[in-house]
Amino acid sequence: MIFEAEVIPLFIGGVSIVSILELVFGCMMLKHRKKARICWIGHAASMAAAWVFLIRCIFANYLNTELGIASISNSVNIGLFGVFWAISVFFLLATVKVGAEKDEA
Repeated sequence: MIFEAEVIPLFIGGVSIVSILELVFGCMMLKHRKKARICWIGHAASMAAAWVFLIRCIFANYLNTELGIASISNSVNIGLFGVFWAISVFFLLATVKVGAEKDEA
């Protein structure tokens, strides 16, 4: 794909800012629920890892990434994006579950 020169740093910067804000505000809202906060940190970290693999797949040509065989590299990056995304969803669900259990106690 062809992108304008500004798209790549804006996309990476935007993802970084949103990820950091997600982590900070989530931790602030869960400051009195330690177990839920740990799950939230796991969610944010695994989601950030997923974004890294997706960015490597989309912008590999522009980031001077050594691909070897591009189709295999893209397949692996998309697969790892999916794995880390699924892990982040499980952490998010665990955050909800642990947070709800804390409220019941």
